[in-house]
Amino acid sequence: MAPWKIRATMDEIDVARRYAGHPTIFSVRLHHGGQFTKFPGRKYIKGKQNYVDLLDIDTFSIHDIDEIMEELGHIDSDETLLYYHFLRPFGDLDFGLFALGSDQDVHHLGTYVANHKLIDVYIEHGKTNLHTYSMSPNPSKVKIVEIKEPPACSKQLFLEWNDSPIEHESVPDLTEVENDSHLDKEPSLVDHIEFEMNVENEDDYDGSGHNNGSGNDEFDDDSESEDSDFFIDEDNLIHDVDVDMKDFHMNIDKDVEWVGGSSESNVPEDTQQGDLEVINTEVLLSGSSSDEANDGKRRKTIRAIQRAYENDAALVSEPFYIFQTFSSSKDFKTQVKLHSIRTRREIQLEKNDKNRVRFVCKGTIPNLATNEEEKCPWVIYCSKWKRDIDWMVKTYTKEHRCLQTRKVKACDYKFLSEHIVQVIETNPKIPIRALREQLQREYQMDISHMKTFRAKQQALKHVQARNPDTTVKIDVESEANPTVETRTFRRIYVCIGALKRGFAAGRRDFLGLDGAFVKGPYPGQVLSAVALDGNNGIYPLAYAVVESETLNSWTWFLSNLGDDLGLGTNSNFTFMSDRQKGLLPAIATLFPCAEHRYCLRHIHDNMKKNWRGKVFKDLLWECATTSNVQHFHQAMEKLKKLNNDAYEWLKQIPPQSWARSHFTGRAHCDALTNNLCEAFNSKIEDGRDAPIINCIEFIREYIMKKIVKVDKEIQKVVGPLTPTATTILDKIKSKAEQYVATFCGAGKYQVAGPWQDQCIVDVGQQSCTCKRWELTGIPCKHGVAAIWDMGRNDKDVGIPESFVHPCYWLSTWKEMYSFKVSPINGRSMWEKSAIPTTLLPPKHRVPIGRPKKKRTISSVEKEDFVRGNTASRAHRSVTCTKCNNVGHNARTCKGQRPIVGGGGGQSQVKGKGKGKATT
Repeated sequence: MAPWKIRATMDEIDVARRYAGHPTIFSVRLHHGGQFTKFPGRKYIKGKQNYVDLLDIDTFSIHDIDEIMEELGHIDSDETLLYYHFLRPFGDLDFGLFALGSDQDVHHLGTYVANHKLIDVYIEHGKTNLHTYSMSPNPSKVKIVEIKEPPACSKQLFLEWNDSPIEHESVPDLTEVENDSHLDKEPSLVDHIEFEMNVENEDDYDGSGHNNGSGNDEFDDDSESEDSDFFIDEDNLIHDVDVDMKDFHMNIDKDVEWVGGSSESNVPEDTQQGDLEVINTEVLLSGSSSDEANDGKRRKTIRAIQRAYENDAALVSEPFYIFQTFSSSKDFKTQVKLHSIRTRREIQLEKNDKNRVRFVCKGTIPNLATNEEEKCPWVIYCSKWKRDIDWMVKTYTKEHRCLQTRKVKACDYKFLSEHIVQVIETNPKIPIRALREQLQREYQMDISHMKTFRAKQQALKHVQARNPDTTVKIDVESEANPTVETRTFRRIYVCIGALKRGFAAGRRDFLGLDGAFVKGPYPGQVLSAVALDGNNGIYPLAYAVVESETLNSWTWFLSNLGDDLGLGTNSNFTFMSDRQKGLLPAIATLFPCAEHRYCLRHIHDNMKKNWRGKVFKDLLWECATTSNVQHFHQAMEKLKKLNNDAYEWLKQIPPQSWARSHFTGRAHCDALTNNLCEAFNSKIEDGRDAPIINCIEFIREYIMKKIVKVDKEIQKVVGPLTPTATTILDKIKSKAEQYVATFCGAGKYQVAGPWQDQCIVDVGQQSCTCKRWELTGIPCKHGVAAIWDMGRNDKDVGIPESFVHPCYWLSTWKEMYSFKVSPINGRSMWEKSAIPTTLLPPKHRVPIGRPKKKRTISSVEKEDFVRGNTASRAHRSVTCTKCNNVGHNARTCKGQRPIVGGGGGQSQVKGKGKGKATT
């Protein structure tokens, strides 16, 4: 019995989770019984869809598809012709289809299986019009005939087909294979290969490489969207992981290594024996033991799953192969550098630009008889398709014919320092000579004394500084007598080095600023600067404990932050705040060119003091969320007609601080509220109860755990973008279906849709007059419609995901959380400072009454207080409906004189009671 299972439906979202940790297991979404429409805009119509589960790429072959098709009833005789194609992940049917007709094609498919667990396979019946030229190799009926001449097509089409970044790719020769004597009478099953832009009618060809034939528009879907609520900004929801801080100890001991994982076992959770029994033995061992061939396949499948949990010795020795992908050119260069050191060959970078990287071996092959030297044939070429994000190996000649050398440029002191950290940590005083001899034996190279010395010094810096490049600044109270050896603590600022590097890797110049009260025995506040990652998760960058929120404390905090980030007076940065006391003049003084946004929630709280109600709330939200200036003025006019006083009050606040229509796009974020800081303050609430040192340690440990936990979540994600960016772009795509793009030349489009919505899109500049593309860095619905139109007419244009700003890429998210916060020893092992000055704690104060655990509720929030499932009437004034006086209702009214011009407005009543009110 075959190990795979054919299913009618499948939870596609659950596939990646179930196969996490199984690099060779995948599923297939099989499209069969249909046919392809013409290029461009190719679709697969009139077909059916099934899912095939539990496939193993190590044992997978074309014959497995034959068996699946036979089980589905598509193969009734040996004369049945079937052509198999698979779709490259995130590709389209115009340019993403590849052949699936040989072992080499299966190997090509296998390069995607590790990161993409659901592969689309398309079946053609009888004949194929695609360039992939593949078909089912049915047993005893395969005959490949050599093609003497290329297929009939125009020269321009042929050149367009061969225009690709693949360097020195060769097409294998098709030679005639005779499997049996009776095959001499069989006709050839491969008569010719038709290119993808096949022109069936000369009248349909316009001479520009495109077919003018009519496309198929049967699959256009319409979708509707609902307006977002005021309190829910769906595009800027904060996505954060839960970090368990129950195990935080006030005194961190030397065994802090347990933080972030279990000390009982180093085996990952997914590799526990119980999980393996559920996945493997009950599903894959359900066949008959009498079939020796199937038993062998099942045993090989189980072995393939187990190999995922073995160490590096079980991996293949070959470091590179054709179609191998890398997330960035930096990763590719690192692997080539390691290969150069391991093989002791001098590999040199020959080509390096934003789309191509090429390495060649500079070794030579000496000829002792003629004293001539030949070049080594080893070469590797990696490039990035214009429509892709990943880098792919296109050319690789793996044979090294040159002699090994003992001098490799890649083996520098930086490389050695990273590999001797454990040696230096165990024996920091190891002599240079002994260390040099050890390195020469390990790498079999000539390593100089100076190179060893520099490597040791670099490793010592890493060992002595667990978190290198960390900034810690302490400010003390001024002392009238400078000779006094004691100083009183005033404030402390911390910015961990790993967070600096992670923030720079995130490519998002946006920070939220906020302060929260310290609830311990020492007065003060915790100031924080929190960033957003590509998945809209909070990323704490810097924090400080100060005496209070003042102009002086905020200036000191922002000055230190600017030094760590390299910000100057001309820096174009974006801050978000609640307009705290002293923060506005501090930012205006230190960073006059920065964009300073105000939290819309606090603006609404101030507005509710005079103008309450859903109408004012909705109009404020409409004014803030419109993305262009014209719509902003229209919304402001609505508010003016409703209440001129509210309009004049709101007009006093600069729209550059709270309205999206006036935001710049340099932050790649259109957030309107400071929820990221509120979320961070709630996470460290327990730490704010502790003394100052313990509060600082609580925050550091929370960040350390958070980074590790987010990194684990990242490993489960597949796709080019982060989950939040993918969700946002999918919603935009559904709206873009209703829009039509008209090309106007010079890369510009006029895009029109329902409700008289029409904008101008410049794809080259990645801009739209609606301004949403510039604000977020994600193509708007008008931009997606223009990109789709370009794809139908120009094969070089990429998918919409390739137009998203790099801050939302999955590779950027991974790099951001690749910088870990290292653990530190407990207090008993802290080194004593050599500074002679003694630091005294701030003045201790004992709070009156029971310590408060919750923040103080404002008067506006009291009016919105909810008790149970009903709105509470607490803190509200009662107005009599008979006399319009405040302080009693109609039932207890004693006939007081009514107020002239009343009606529930503000009253002059100063007292409460039965008939005792004075007017």
